[in-house]
Amino acid sequence: MDSSVLVYAMDPTTNEHMKSRDAILKHEGWAVNPTVVHEVYHSLVFKRKMTAEDASSKINAFVRDRRTRFLNITRAISVYSIDLAVRFSMGGRDSLIVGCYMHNGVDRLLTHDKELLKLRRIDFRDRRIVFEDPIF
Repeated sequence: MDSSVLVYAMDPTTNEHMKSRDAILKHEGWAVNPTVVHEVYHSLVFKRKMTAEDASSKINAFVRDRRTRFLNITRAISVYSIDLAVRFSMGGRDSLIVGCYMHNGVDRLLTHDKELLKLRRIDFRDRRIVFEDPIF
């Protein structure tokens, strides 16, 4: 799960809310990592102008949901992600999000990020991830 999809799913004032929410809920489980969680908080509070308490409540409920797999970032994942950034000309946060997922065996990332969607998929060091836009 990418922050772009989660922000829409958690903010009912967006036009993309229903599609994002439904795209998430049709799955039996999903994964997030600390970078995604904090990007969602930042976007909801500072860009979407949601109260900090409301954003925190929504994010905490999502992270604590039994279907949520929380993937931590390790030194090995950080190094892998930097190599991924260099190889695919990705930004630091995007490469960390994608690298964390790939390193943990996630093979599909729901995203609305145009730069990631341009890549369509990444094959790197015997791992693969496909980028899908659930909104369009």
